[in-house]
Amino acid sequence: MFGFVIGALCLLGFYAVLRRRRGFGHAGCHGRHFGRRGRFGLYRVLEELDTSPGQEKAIRAAVAHLRGSLGELRPGLDEARRQLATSVRGEQLDGTALEAALEGQARELGKAARIVAASLGKVHDALDADQRRRLARLIEVGPGWV
Repeated sequence: MFGFVIGALCLLGFYAVLRRRRGFGHAGCHGRHFGRRGRFGLYRVLEELDTSPGQEKAIRAAVAHLRGSLGELRPGLDEARRQLATSVRGEQLDGTALEAALEGQARELGKAARIVAASLGKVHDALDADQRRRLARLIEVGPGWV
């Protein structure tokens, strides 16, 4: 009986570690470990797709380009967020400032969509038909599969 209790406690501890490692906890989602978790997630995707070294190189280059390009959009999104805050700060909603902020965000979102599409196209080109099917399934299921 005592062995059963210890085994159950070990299983619960293992589950807690897995949950934390997968990013379900507060620190995993918003804490300083986000970058490491992102690289771990890419590693898991590459492992799940059973990619060759050449495919991995192409996919990592596409992801690096995506991260860098999206990082360049950050100042524009920050400015749009500040404009949005300014529009709601007063006694009455400033419709003109709100429209300008939303237009700025839509512009930046359009740029981000083009960058994501280009990077995803590079990844798509690097994969074979079976790997594309598996990638589509991973996208469909979402981040909980990791």
